[in-house]
Amino acid sequence: MSGAAPAVADRSRRPAQLWDALTTLRSRFGFRFSATGRRAAALVTDGRGRMFLETWDLRGDTPDCRAVPGFERAASNVPLRGRPTDVVPFDDGSVLVLVARPGCHDLVAVQPDGGERVLGTVPGDHVTLAAPPDGRPGALLLARVGDDPAAACTAWTLAGSPSGPPVRAGELPALLLRGGGWLDPAGERFQVNVRDAGRIRPAAFHVRDGRHDFLYDHPGGSGGSGGSGGSGGSGGSGGSGGDTVLLTAPEAGVLLAATERNGRHVLCAGPASGPLRVLSAPDRLAGEVRPLALRGDGRWAVLRRTHGLACDLFLLDTHRDTVRPLAAPAGRVLGPVAWRAPAAGADEGPPRLWCLSVGADTPARLLGATVSGAGDARWAEADDGTPAGRWPWAPGHVQNFPGPAGDIEALVCGHEDWRTARHVVLALHGGPAGMWRLKFHQLFQVFADAGVTVIAPNPRGSIGYGQAFHEHVVNAWGGPDLADVLHLAGHIRGRRPTDREPPALYGHSYGAFLALLAACAAPGLWSRVAAVAPFLSGESLYRDAAPPVRAMIDRLGGRRRVADEHGPRDLAEPGRLSRLSAPLLILHGDRDDVVPAGQSRALARRLAELGAVPGVDFHHHEVSGAGHTPLDGSRSLHLATARFLAAGGWSP
Repeated sequence: MSGAAPAVADRSRRPAQLWDALTTLRSRFGFRFSATGRRAAALVTDGRGRMFLETWDLRGDTPDCRAVPGFERAASNVPLRGRPTDVVPFDDGSVLVLVARPGCHDLVAVQPDGGERVLGTVPGDHVTLAAPPDGRPGALLLARVGDDPAAACTAWTLAGSPSGPPVRAGELPALLLRGGGWLDPAGERFQVNVRDAGRIRPAAFHVRDGRHDFLYDHPGGSGGSGGSGGSGGSGGSGGSGGDTVLLTAPEAGVLLAATERNGRHVLCAGPASGPLRVLSAPDRLAGEVRPLALRGDGRWAVLRRTHGLACDLFLLDTHRDTVRPLAAPAGRVLGPVAWRAPAAGADEGPPRLWCLSVGADTPARLLGATVSGAGDARWAEADDGTPAGRWPWAPGHVQNFPGPAGDIEALVCGHEDWRTARHVVLALHGGPAGMWRLKFHQLFQVFADAGVTVIAPNPRGSIGYGQAFHEHVVNAWGGPDLADVLHLAGHIRGRRPTDREPPALYGHSYGAFLALLAACAAPGLWSRVAAVAPFLSGESLYRDAAPPVRAMIDRLGGRRRVADEHGPRDLAEPGRLSRLSAPLLILHGDRDDVVPAGQSRALARRLAELGAVPGVDFHHHEVSGAGHTPLDGSRSLHLATARFLAAGGWSP
C-alpha cells in the first residue's frame, strides 16, 4: 500500500454500520496449519465477547472458511470450563483443542459438525502438541509440570481417531518446549530440543519405546557431529549454545536449526544424522530473520525479515546457501506459513504455499501461491466471509517522515491524504517500551471514518528497531521521543494548506504522557488532545503504581529528570499545564491497575486550579469498571473520541 492514494470515503455510511462490521472482526490466536498444509484452524474472538473455533479447507484453489457450529465460549465461562489455548487441525476436518486448567490440560476432539468429546487430561502447566506428519488424527504431547524450565518432561500420545485417552509414552529430560518436529514420514521419531548443561542439544524421541538419543555425539554444536565424522572446519557452527532445531522436513529427514557461533546466532541445515552446514546467506539480511516453513524435500525454506514496520519474505535454498526475495503483497505482516503437500492420487498440482497475512487496512486473510525457486509468486487471497473481512476499510500504508536525528517511521491510515485531509491526528503509542505494529487497528478505522487521518509514528525509544534505538528512552522519558514528535508535527503543519487546522494528538498510557508534554511544549502546534490513561510524571506514577510497574520504571529510568528548553518532564511542575491551550479530553478506567485513575484525577484538579473550565476547556471522563484500556469494546467511547478529535466537544 505504500504510496497508494487513499480512496474517497463513502460518507453515506453511518458510524453504526462501521461499528457493526467491527464487531464481526475476528481476532485469532493459536492459528495453525495441519501437518500437510491441507487444513488450518484457529481459536477466534470477536467484538461480542465470544470465542469460537474457525477452520479453513485449503485443498482447492479457493480456501473455504467456516466457524465450527456449536463450539462457542463466553469469557464469563472460561474460569468454569477452562481456557482453550491451542488447536491442531487434521486433514479429515476435525480439530484437537487443548484446554488449560490449573495444573493440567484437557484434550477435546471437535468434529466438523461441532460434536465435542473430551478425550482425557494430561498433567502439566506447559504442554505442546504435534500432529502426525501425514495429517491423520492423533498427536504427540510434551508436558511439563510447574514453571521450572529445568524440570523433566513427559511425553503422551493420542492414536487413532483419536479416541483417547492419552497414553504415557515416556519420560524426557528438561526440554525447550518450542521448535523441533518429526524426523520421518511415519511419525516414529520426533526431534526435541534438550536442555543439557547450559546448552541446547537436538535429540530424537522414539515414540514406540519411549527412549531418546542425541542426534550428535559431540555436544559442542553442529560442527563436530560424530554421526558423519564432523569436519570441525569453517562449515561447522561449533557455538557454545548448541543447536536449537526450528523446523524439520520429515520426508527428507532434514533439519533447519539456529546455532550460536562466535557470539551470534546463525542458521544451519542438514540431515538429522549431522553434521549441519552453517548458512551464511540469511546472515546478510538486515533485521530480525525468522524461518517460517520448510518444504517437504528440505531444500526450500521461507524466511520472514522484520525491521520496524517493514516485513518481507525470502526464499532460502538450503542446498546452495542462497536467498532470494519472495514476491508478496506489500504493507502486510506475513505468517504463519505452510506448504500444502499434494494428497496421494489427488490432482492438486505442485506444492502450494499458504500464508496468513494482516495489514493496516486489511484484517487477517489467507494468501496462496505456487512459488518458483526464483522467488516468483502470484498470490490469490481469501477473506473469512465476515462483514469485517469484506468491509471497505480506510487505506493504510507505512511512510517515513524526516526527524531531527533520522527518519521517523509511521503507520498512516485514513480515507484522505494527510496533506489535504480536513483533520489529522498524531497517535502516540504506550510503553515506553512499545511500538505501533503493522496490523489492523480498529481504533484507527473509527477515527478515519470520522474524517480523521491517522499518523502513528514510532519515535526514538520505540522497540523493533534495535537496542540502540530503544536506548534513547532509557533515563530520558520525554527526551528524544518528544523532540521527534514536535519535529514531526512541524513537518506536517508545514505540508498542509494554511486553511487546514493543526494536527490533533492522541495518546494512551505513556503515549498520553508524551502527548501532554508535546501539547505544553508547543501549544500552537495542536488543535485538540485526547489523553487515555495518562500520568503526571514517572516519579508521580512510581509513588502510586503496583510493584510490576515500579520495576518497569526503575528498569527504564523513568524517574530520571530531563530538563532542557522544554522544561522538566513533570506536568505538576509550575508553569507546565498553564501553557496548554488546546481542548483536552482525559479518559481513564476506574479499575486501571497499571496507571491508577488517581493520576487523571490529579491532572483534572490541577487544570481546574489553573482556571481551566471543566466541560469547556477540558473533559475528564472516568469509565466505570474499565481497566487500562477503557475504550475496549465500547462503541460509544470509540465514536465519541473520534468526534472529539474531528470537531471538539464531548458527548459519550
